[in-house]
Amino acid sequence: MKKLRTALTLAALLLVGSGAKADMVTYITSGIFTGGTSANTPTYTNADGVNITFTSSGLNTVDTFPSNVSFGTFDSSATSNTSLSNVSSGFELSIFQASPTAGNLTFIGTLSGQLSSSGSSAFVQFNAPVSQSIGQVIYSIVSHDGVAGTPGRVNIAPFSTNFGVSTIQGQVTLVPEPSAIALLGLGGPALMLAYRARKKRAVVA
Repeated sequence: MKKLRTALTLAALLLVGSGAKADMVTYITSGIFTGGTSANTPTYTNADGVNITFTSSGLNTVDTFPSNVSFGTFDSSATSNTSLSNVSSGFELSIFQASPTAGNLTFIGTLSGQLSSSGSSAFVQFNAPVSQSIGQVIYSIVSHDGVAGTPGRVNIAPFSTNFGVSTIQGQVTLVPEPSAIALLGLGGPALMLAYRARKKRAVVA
């Protein structure tokens, strides 16, 4: 019984130690299209009437438990062409972190496909790796193609779908500290000890 209590105590420490600490992170995003008739701005346009604008999610403060967040949106509602038009451009998503430490990173992607005001096969595909870190904070793009499951893909919606708004879905988490990793190593033996103790008691009974 004493061993069982010890094992359960260790297991409780594991859960508390791994989940209690949640550092706050403050960051902001920006993005530019490198092609089109408005190159190196947040808006992609072409001669046919396509218009896709990236909008930052603004200044965010989140914990790292982890947190599922938006890194910004693409808005195609200003697209005026009714026939599908080819779209092609690079796209750069930058994240600027203010705390707990200052730093920045950039995800590189490519816009391709076709878009009109009522239909779309357009998407932004971010290049691997879709996870990068600033200090101990990990930023991951978790958007994916719902059909093929392609990681790092954001499908561009036409105005007829969700009013033309598509979200870059992200996740913010923390690199595990060595003490947390050590605690995780204790968790397995602790739970195994608890299981054996309960099994022994059951046999004796």
